[in-house]
Amino acid sequence: MAERWLFRNLGFSLSRGDFLAVVGPSGSGKTTLLRSLTGELKSDEGSVRNLAQGLLPGGTIFQDLQLANGARAIQNALSGSLGRHGTLETLFGFPASEKSSSMELLERLGLADKGDQWTSTLSRGERQRLAIARTLLAAPRVLLADEPVASLDQDWANSVLSLLKEKQSQRKGALVCVLHDVEQVERHATHQLTLSEEESDGWSFRKV
Repeated sequence: MAERWLFRNLGFSLSRGDFLAVVGPSGSGKTTLLRSLTGELKSDEGSVRNLAQGLLPGGTIFQDLQLANGARAIQNALSGSLGRHGTLETLFGFPASEKSSSMELLERLGLADKGDQWTSTLSRGERQRLAIARTLLAAPRVLLADEPVASLDQDWANSVLSLLKEKQSQRKGALVCVLHDVEQVERHATHQLTLSEEESDGWSFRKV
């Protein structure tokens, strides 16, 4: 089977507060693009200028969520702030300010009564919202999210996307998010990057 380029001459730029929605059919490379931006994947030829250079730990939301099932929900959420504290600092618990921030996010995400619950007992939608809380607590400059609302109903999906946009705008950061729902893209995104499955240079970048 002949090899083909997944991306060629792909380029776009973002400013502080921008929300880029990445769209396209299955196999067009949306997840690969996000993993390339984090530096996790390297190109065989050419180079990737890393949009997310300096990305803080926890600044990504991928579909596998990577939650600790043997921990309580509040512990998973708080782990997002580990990058701001040393091991000794959190040995006997997180600062009160971090606990307050985590509880505020859990409440915004409809998980206020789930904080002490074991993560393994949460539904898929609840786990997805918990992963979002953890990532927001990391306060990344650039937040990359791969279908972060795929397991949520329309109301929750819109609430979560509004929250992501709000938080990134407040910290003067940017958001890159893989989405499939056209209405969500038009309602929340500031820019849209469309990838094509047919051609490696079949892509378009536009302001929404």
